[in-house]
Amino acid sequence: MIKHEMSTETDRLLISDDDAMENIRRRVQKKIAGQFLEVINPDLMEADGESPDHSKLRENMDPDTRKKFEKRYEKYRTNTNNYKYSIQNFMWLLVAIAVFYYTDFYFAVRYDIRVNRFWFNLGALLVLVTVSIAAFLIVWLSFIKKVHSDDWERLYPSAIPLATASSIMSGIFLTVGLWPLWNILTPVILFILFMGFIVTVAMLPDF
Repeated sequence: MIKHEMSTETDRLLISDDDAMENIRRRVQKKIAGQFLEVINPDLMEADGESPDHSKLRENMDPDTRKKFEKRYEKYRTNTNNYKYSIQNFMWLLVAIAVFYYTDFYFAVRYDIRVNRFWFNLGALLVLVTVSIAAFLIVWLSFIKKVHSDDWERLYPSAIPLATASSIMSGIFLTVGLWPLWNILTPVILFILFMGFIVTVAMLPDF
């Protein structure tokens, strides 16, 4: 009788110890998962063969931890198609078309004698520089050479800073050149047209 009670008590202790170890194991897993949540790119977790460590981590998680992991990380996932064809992009495009049409922008800058041609031509030249750099990066490197955009700065470190500087200076020079036409509305009109150009490029399909 005494041996039976001691055996029962021992089994309870062993079961209790097993439960405690299981709880400790799950806590450790959750702690590790929480640390990885801060540094793992969620898009890479779905890539085949690109992140074996991440896949192994997820396979070794218990179902509860994996579910919480994916639920918490879902908001960091990116959807480039939704971003490219968002309502904001279409709104910018429509507003830019409306501004271009109702201001007679093309005929105004081409034939209006009030335009300060020196500053306008200088600004237009810098716009051409910006567009040329963008075409080189987007068309030549991305579409033709299949170079990812993350590698642009590594291969051509001066391209993006040069394009940024030329676009800022072109905006200033164009504003000065077109100021006699629209006065204080000039920078607003140019900014809207610039955003229309940007969203148009952004909505180009991937090849």
